[in-house]
Amino acid sequence: MGTGLAFLKRRYILKFMARQVRYEYAGGVYYIKARGVGHEPIFRDAIDRNRFLEILVETVFRFKWLCHSYCLLEDHYHLILETPQGNLSKGMRQINGLYTQSFNRKYRRQGPLFGERFKSIIIEKARYLLPLHRHMMLNPVRVNLTRDPERWPWSSYLPNIIRGYRPAFLITQWILSYFSGKDESFSLEKYQRYIFNEEEGKFSWRDLRDRVFLGSDTFIERVKKRILVQKDKKRDMNYNLTREDNSPLEEIIGNKRLTRKERDVRIYDAYIHHGYTLNEIAAYLGVHFATVSRAVRRMEKRVLRQALQ
Repeated sequence: MGTGLAFLKRRYILKFMARQVRYEYAGGVYYIKARGVGHEPIFRDAIDRNRFLEILVETVFRFKWLCHSYCLLEDHYHLILETPQGNLSKGMRQINGLYTQSFNRKYRRQGPLFGERFKSIIIEKARYLLPLHRHMMLNPVRVNLTRDPERWPWSSYLPNIIRGYRPAFLITQWILSYFSGKDESFSLEKYQRYIFNEEEGKFSWRDLRDRVFLGSDTFIERVKKRILVQKDKKRDMNYNLTREDNSPLEEIIGNKRLTRKERDVRIYDAYIHHGYTLNEIAAYLGVHFATVSRAVRRMEKRVLRQALQ
């Protein structure tokens, strides 16, 4: 019995006590990694990767994130995200949840696609964003998917070196600002030299603190204080970060007859920008929850098309 209890205790510690602490705060910059269960592929073809990017676009716009970098491999993916509203977990649940549903439908499988909670590391932007971006851009080379990052279309390397290739959801300005020069071609040449020179601004995963922070002592203390302040504000004021104001639905949607397109726009505005739930909007309009959900989905597709034009 004693041996059995000791075994269960070790299992509990490994499964729960060792779980990564998840810190979220407005303005946080995160390095994200998510891997398939049992290292199984989460992307089997180009259609899968395009579907994932569609979901990423929708999530970036919905949660008002800034995406600085991405790289899709075979059994995992990497992102560098900035969250002005401190809503990382909600958005990541949408990304991994929607993609799992899509993947399972396509391949007629069941169960989780991702083997563990996504990994998130809070990074000191000025010090670590560039080295981590380079680490991500060279990953396809390291795992022998390609010999040149320029030949791997599923990362943000090409959008950084080809102006017309840049999707609207990707923020390239911050990274490329470090390589400004006399003209754009010279700047891009400096950027490419940096990517291939891993000794310049080299970093080590051994710099990681508490499995959560990648930054200086000063940065870590500042982040911890900011997280505590935000927790106190949310507790004391019952503050809802997703609702920007208290505008009633009568003002947002109105009560006059609208075309379907006009109503979709107003429903989307109430849901995305004012923080109303789908159920609240459905109750106000006197329609089924699914009707409101379809309206939001139509608008997300419209926004996505406009963003990719």
